[in-house]
Amino acid sequence: MAAIKTPKELGYRFPAEWELQEAIWFAWPVRRTLWTDCFDRVRKQVAALYVLAARYQYVRVLCAAEEQPILRKLIASHGEDSAVELYDYQTDDVWIRDFGPLFLTHDHKQELCIADWRYNAWGNKFPEQQKDDRATAWMAEQLGIRHFDFDQVLEGGAVESNGAGCILTTEVVLLNPTRNGDTTPANIEQQLTSSLGADTLLWLHDGLVGDDTDGHIDNLARFFKADGILIAKATDTEDSNYSALAENTRRLQDFRTPQGDPFDLVELPLPDPITHEGEPLAASYLNFVVLNGAVLVPTYGQPKNDANALEIIGDCFPDREIVAVDCTDIIKEGGALHCMSQHQPAVS
Repeated sequence: MAAIKTPKELGYRFPAEWELQEAIWFAWPVRRTLWTDCFDRVRKQVAALYVLAARYQYVRVLCAAEEQPILRKLIASHGEDSAVELYDYQTDDVWIRDFGPLFLTHDHKQELCIADWRYNAWGNKFPEQQKDDRATAWMAEQLGIRHFDFDQVLEGGAVESNGAGCILTTEVVLLNPTRNGDTTPANIEQQLTSSLGADTLLWLHDGLVGDDTDGHIDNLARFFKADGILIAKATDTEDSNYSALAENTRRLQDFRTPQGDPFDLVELPLPDPITHEGEPLAASYLNFVVLNGAVLVPTYGQPKNDANALEIIGDCFPDREIVAVDCTDIIKEGGALHCMSQHQPAVS
């Protein structure tokens, strides 16, 4: 019996987020324990986010049928938008970047496939995860898209693609025994390059203090072009993130493109430290979302820092509208815009 071919062997690749998208996916929050002090306010903000994103492309939301009238009413309060499509699925949490599908593209066949990995709530940190783990297979069936099922744990926020064969990630997440037990960088590289249609993994080490994910790349470093990387920087040497981010920067300076050139590195300072109920939060301007005509950037009620971040990101995406989205409430649950969304590439 012939071995099943991997996505890479079949010609699929992991596209960059600035490539043309068909839709952006979200998951509607229903558990009041998620934002105990501001749940209703966050739901209004999230509905407004859906309407905002729908100005640029289709928005698809996992939202159980009984919740859909509530969401539709909130959407209508911002101006009804037919570009928001609701799918009858109830998730445990909102972080669809991590539990949702990784869409791969086949440039010659003009088609998508879905890479479906196990999700265990960042190393079984939270018990409610089964619905989230099953969401990707359900979405693949709804969309009628070819579905590759992998038995390893991988969160979408842990990997960042330049669309040209390079993936950025972190050791603190992918080598963490709470994900896949004892493993090695070589094993992870073989698994990810074959299943995501990539050539090279670029490893950073550590993540932000207070990050429930242990250190996802989407708070640390993001490609803005095939050979350009935005990188998180702590400007204060007393910042608890300073040494980890300095080490990550040293590694990034040593990385080379397939052509042997250094990457174009752009530093993006973190916001001033933010805490909630006495605990540090992993707030980063790098948790932005790229859409077809815009970049949605999280802001944190820090006017000078927010404005500086918007300017730096705008310089990296000169052909897109740069739109600030207040995440001072959303970040209390540990994530921001990129964590809340999952892009579906276009293939035509």
